[in-house]
Amino acid sequence: MRLALVLAALLLSCGLARAADGAVFPRGASVGLVPPEGMTESTSFSGFEDTARGAAILIVEMPPQAYEQVTAGFTDAALGSKGILVEERTSLPLGDIKNMLVVGRQHAGPVVARKWILVAGAPTATALVTVQEPSDGRAPLSDETVRKTLETLTFRQPPSPDEQAGNLPFKIENRAGFRLVKVVGNTAAILTDGPKDMIDGAEQPVFVVGVGPGAPREDERQQFALRAFSSVPGVKELRIERAEPLRIAGQPGFEILANGKDVATGGDVKVVQWVRFGQTAYLRMLGVVRADAFPDIYPRFRAIRDGVGGH
Repeated sequence: MRLALVLAALLLSCGLARAADGAVFPRGASVGLVPPEGMTESTSFSGFEDTARGAAILIVEMPPQAYEQVTAGFTDAALGSKGILVEERTSLPLGDIKNMLVVGRQHAGPVVARKWILVAGAPTATALVTVQEPSDGRAPLSDETVRKTLETLTFRQPPSPDEQAGNLPFKIENRAGFRLVKVVGNTAAILTDGPKDMIDGAEQPVFVVGVGPGAPREDERQQFALRAFSSVPGVKELRIERAEPLRIAGQPGFEILANGKDVATGGDVKVVQWVRFGQTAYLRMLGVVRADAFPDIYPRFRAIRDGVGGH
């Protein structure tokens, strides 16, 4: 979660950079491809997997300006520090989509994995696509199959935040006048009240709702909430004013209210965190607002909190 939301690049109105018949877009992403036979969409990460073969295709989306930064960092030495031995560097015929393909093997102790890493840059996004499978004697993916798969890489107009919100494991029934500006990884939603989508510091109130796996025991909940609160992006000199358990939407929860300083301006801010504990997962809700606006915004934060429910 970041308070500085760089959204302009994801809201460009340009057309599709490339189209491929049958492309699958994992979890509503704006980057997809035609997976090879035997691979299905993963339920645990953005991409595809073949559990029988132990192979996977992982897709990471980044802003379009990230392309130069990522490719500049893909030196043999940098990849070697992660255990990747580069065997080939090339590019694929992706039309006007700039790209770089690195082929090699990654050593992690006794385990060796074959890897194809594609970085592709389009006007709407940068895609980092990693194809990997173990070198353990199971039927391997051929190099030709992997390259043909990567050549189907497709960029589409990014879904709107409201469209992406349909993939979240929770619903925000009451936005209390806030608007949704970004969905992160199908696990978190960022809302704000103000004209800007790019938010610097606490110039606009920000409210983040995110879900995570795990259900700490009752005697662990306070420490769990305090650990989660130990670092709030964009805020320094946090001083806890109140930390206590409470019920949230009929479930056990924990509230922390604190004062702090906006890193960008040095101004006073108020930070509130609510954690709602379920049987197998938890919801973390975090609000940041200027201290002088807190009396008006706090009731709205609570209204959003109380309006978060499951599908």
